[in-house]
Amino acid sequence: MDAPVSATRSMARGALAMMVSQGVTWSATLVLTLYMPRALGAAGYGRLQFVLSLISIFALFIELGATTLITREVARDRSRAPAYLIHALLLQAVTALAAYACLIGAVLLLRRPPEVVQLAWVLGVGMILFAATAFLNSFLRGLEQVHYQAWGSVLEKVLEAAIILALLSAGGGLIPIAWAMVGVGVIHLAWTAYWVWRLVHPRWSAPRAEFLKEMVRESLPFFLFALFAQIYDKVDVAMLAVMASDTAVGWYSAAYRLFEALFFIPHIFSTVAFPVLSRLWKNNPESYQEAVRRSFRLLCAAAAGVCVPAAVLAGPLVEFLYSESEFSGTAPTLRILAAGLACMYVNTLFVMVLQSADRQAAWAKAGAVAALLNPALNYCLIPGFGHLGAAGATVVTEFFLAGAALRACPSGLFGRSEVMAAARALAAAAILAAGLWLGLRWGVIPAVLIGLPLFGVSALRLGLVTVADAAAFQIKPRKGRGWRSWARW
Repeated sequence: MDAPVSATRSMARGALAMMVSQGVTWSATLVLTLYMPRALGAAGYGRLQFVLSLISIFALFIELGATTLITREVARDRSRAPAYLIHALLLQAVTALAAYACLIGAVLLLRRPPEVVQLAWVLGVGMILFAATAFLNSFLRGLEQVHYQAWGSVLEKVLEAAIILALLSAGGGLIPIAWAMVGVGVIHLAWTAYWVWRLVHPRWSAPRAEFLKEMVRESLPFFLFALFAQIYDKVDVAMLAVMASDTAVGWYSAAYRLFEALFFIPHIFSTVAFPVLSRLWKNNPESYQEAVRRSFRLLCAAAAGVCVPAAVLAGPLVEFLYSESEFSGTAPTLRILAAGLACMYVNTLFVMVLQSADRQAAWAKAGAVAALLNPALNYCLIPGFGHLGAAGATVVTEFFLAGAALRACPSGLFGRSEVMAAARALAAAAILAAGLWLGLRWGVIPAVLIGLPLFGVSALRLGLVTVADAAAFQIKPRKGRGWRSWARW
């Protein structure tokens, strides 16, 4: 089998499992999001979200960027997986204990109520379990076995939703819910550890200080960018709250939540494609280049197919999800953010190229500049344009990151063919927008029924997506019986 086609099919199998997983986990999360605030009350739900927000910060310091590094290195050379497993376990044990202590210390220093302190003690254990699971999942991704990760996520979210809903129906409070989260975390960790044990076949060896130092040094750029991303991703809401109004924050936050939800395709793509690209960079440069070019075309098509409807149908979408009168500023905000989202789709590939080609330091530097650029843009734009200015700052930041990443990519990887692919994507996007706009005369559903077929035909006729791409994504189920065969599928 042709190597690029084989690589594409490997990504397709993983993408299928991840899409199913995302659908189930998002459904379960939506149910909890709708029910928990009502059952816990504003105060109780606020206390839970406060502790979870602190955990999201301290969890970064447990990982230290090692998960991305492990995925890349294991994909390149699977024989190194046992060594990385031993040394990463040692590193995570130290960082997890330190992060747990910092979490409890922060809650105590802030003089939060006793229930919040108790909640932090319990959910801090869950933070360690989550970090351990994420660490083990990096091995599954490196081995290109992401279906095990996908089914583990389904198991976790379904169990969590069922148990929490049962507890809330029985009148359970925050602490029982926290312990339920910990219990589900134990089950999820056990599932992941089982498959990693079967696939990696770990063997004990004495940790080597040199190996540990190298791992920390190599993972540091990944950690730094994650830290910088947290800054420029969250600072806009804080600055809006100070420089504008609570209403503007609400409009922007509602649009940004939809903006994040529409990022699901690049999220899935990066999960399954990164280990494949890492392997090809090391072992098959020619196939690597072909896989990158095919991925660029597909992501351009996906960006047009998702972002154009988000912009054109922003009004009806906001009206359906929210109150149009109360969230009148959300639709124009979403239209602006859609341009940044299209850039993020393609930027996902640039980032994977940098990380697979050992150029993560350049990406960390770009993140550092973005962490300064985004607040500066918000400072300049929010006073005059409010929530629209914050959206504009986000778009400019994403375009800057895309340009910086493209400049740092290996020379000759992107050229005239990619420029033509981008032009074809813009042409197909224009046809899609026209079809949606014409169809809106009769309603949203007719607009979609007219616009999407036009987009599909135009993408094929313009050569944005080819028959070879479709053939590469043909998937055949694996032979076998029993639940193990189903899990592999």
